[in-house]
Amino acid sequence: MLDTLIVGYGLAGFQLAWQLKTHNKNFLIFSDPYIEGASRNAAGVCNPTVLKRYTLAWQGLAFSNYAEEHYANLEQQLNHNFFQKLPIHRYFFSTAEQNEWYTASQKPGLIHFLNSEIAHEAEPTMKRQLGYGIVEQVGRLDIKGLLDHFKQKIAPSSFREASFDYNALQLTPEQISYQGLTAKRIVFCEGFGLKTNPWFNYLPLLGSKGEYLIIKAPHLIPDYLIKGGVFIVPLKADLYWVGATFSPQDKTLHPTEKGKNWLRQKLEDLINVPYEIHTHGAAIRPTVIDRRPLLGAHPQAPNIFVFNGLGTRGALMAPLLSKWLYEFIENGKQLPEEVAIDRFENYFSTRLEPYA
Repeated sequence: MLDTLIVGYGLAGFQLAWQLKTHNKNFLIFSDPYIEGASRNAAGVCNPTVLKRYTLAWQGLAFSNYAEEHYANLEQQLNHNFFQKLPIHRYFFSTAEQNEWYTASQKPGLIHFLNSEIAHEAEPTMKRQLGYGIVEQVGRLDIKGLLDHFKQKIAPSSFREASFDYNALQLTPEQISYQGLTAKRIVFCEGFGLKTNPWFNYLPLLGSKGEYLIIKAPHLIPDYLIKGGVFIVPLKADLYWVGATFSPQDKTLHPTEKGKNWLRQKLEDLINVPYEIHTHGAAIRPTVIDRRPLLGAHPQAPNIFVFNGLGTRGALMAPLLSKWLYEFIENGKQLPEEVAIDRFENYFSTRLEPYA
C-alpha cells in the first residue's frame, strides 16, 4: 500500500512529494501530460515584499526564512542548482515613490529586505532615470528545471502520466483505491483544475489569468531582477521573462493581442534597448477569494486532502506550506487558521456519500 497518491504536479505537488521523500514515505504522482499548469509558466520570483504598496506579504518573513534554507538543502541533496539569489531593482516613476521607499525601508519586517539607500547612478539600458531601490535576500527559482529534474532523475518510478478519473476513486475509512492502486490517502494539488474536482469544487478558488512574454534582449544585464510596471526576470542565454497581466474574468488559456500590447507598452516604457519576442504565453493562477492558500481535509472524507491556492507567490510559500500540510496529515498538527479550508465550511452544502 502506498502512503499517498498526489494528483497534479506543479509546485504544490512537488513540494509535498519532497516532504514525503525526505520522511521515507512512498507516493505516486498523477501528472496529466496534456495540462501545463501555472507553475511551469511562472517566473519563479521568490520575494516576500509587495512592491506596489511597499508592504510585507502575509507571513512574508517566515516564508522567506524557511524557503531560503529549504532551497539550499534541496540543491545540496540533488547536487544541482535551481535557486539563484538575485536582487530586485525597483525603478521609481516619481520622487514621491523614492520617499515612500525610504519610509518603508525603516519598517519592521521590511527592513530585512529593502535597502534604504536609493541608487541614483545612470543606467543606459533603462528609460527611467529617477533611481531605484534594491530588494535584498530575494531571488529566482527555476521551477521548470526543478520539476523536470525531480521527475526524470530522482523519482521517475513515482509518476504516472495520465489524467485522473474522479469516478474511479473508491473510499473506505481505512484507505483509498484507484485503478488497482491502494493508498492511505490522496492529496489533490491541481491548481485551477480544482474547479472540476467534485470533492473540492465548493471552495472559492477564483483563478486569475496572467499573460507573459519571453523576450531576447542581449543588452539587458542578467545580474538582477527588474521591477517597474512589470517584472523582468533573467532566464538564460539573453532570454528574459516579462510579466504579468492580471485578468480575473478571462479563464481561457489563449494569449491575447490585448495582453501582448499591454506587456509591450509597459516594457517599452521601462527599458531602452531592442528586444525580440520569443514566446507569448498565458496561464491561470490558482487565486482564492481571501488571497490565502487552501490546505486541509475534505469535510466528510478525512483521507482526501487538498493543497492549492498558492497564487502569485508559490515559489516563496510552497516549501513551508508543504511542511504544515505534512505535519497536519502525519502528526495531526493543527493548520494555521488562515490557510485551513475549515474557514470555508459554510460554503460546503453538497452531501456526498464518501464511503458508499
